[in-house]
Amino acid sequence: MGRYIHENCTYTENHAEGTYTFTGPCVKTGKPYSVTIPGHELWDLNQGEPIMCLKSLGADDREFVMTGLSPEGWNEVFA
Repeated sequence: MGRYIHENCTYTENHAEGTYTFTGPCVKTGKPYSVTIPGHELWDLNQGEPIMCLKSLGADDREFVMTGLSPEGWNEVFA
């Protein structure tokens, strides 16, 4: 199953911190949203681990990784 960040976002890599920042439009608001993921967690995700392997992210950021729905978009959909 594809993840939203891999199909609809661009990313930058911070070599010093070992992180990847993915930026893309929220599927609801269209506004840019960014999520920063440590490299080792991204590796686990890309190897097929469940989304909960992104332990450094909150539920709202994991939602964006999976579906492209930002916290603001979530509030609009489920307010």
